[in-house]
Amino acid sequence: MRALADTGHRGVRWSALAYAELGFRRAVPLITALLEHPDPMVREGACQALGLFAEPAAVPALTARLNDETDWVRSRAAQALGQIGGDQALAGLWHAMRERRDPKAGHLSSAIAAFGPPVVDDLITLTTDPDPDLRALACRALGSTADDRALPALERLAAHDLARTSLGGLVATAARQGLRTAHRMRARTAST
Repeated sequence: MRALADTGHRGVRWSALAYAELGFRRAVPLITALLEHPDPMVREGACQALGLFAEPAAVPALTARLNDETDWVRSRAAQALGQIGGDQALAGLWHAMRERRDPKAGHLSSAIAAFGPPVVDDLITLTTDPDPDLRALACRALGSTADDRALPALERLAAHDLARTSLGGLVATAARQGLRTAHRMRARTAST
């Protein structure tokens, strides 16, 4: 615990991950505090550790990291929220995606997809949003769910949505990628 409390120690990130791997829940408050550390590698490690703990009390602090200035910290925070689950984590992910705080928000759609069947209807609704960025993110998430209900929406967008996202890609391309992902995941499931 001393190594974890010594935030100037170069190995503090690894200490946080080790505590998570070993399941020492007493370390959660110290690891949560590391989300404010000036080093992005430490913040990323703290996000990863809290995701491994699946610690619901860390959801507000992890949600705040969705605004981190470092993209890999934002990505790891989203992944941790997906691992933790629950209504509060999902609400934070939805809010971040709808606010488009990050133009490359694929990590948000992946984390939302981790919630599985309960989010599919909301993602299908998002495919009709006027914002092409949100439609493209919905396509990525729907593909990752591999849910039967997603296929008609993805097929419709792949065939007809030629709108460009802020990054220059087509929504139709995102829909085709979502379809490939869904088919690949379904084939993998069928073979097991």
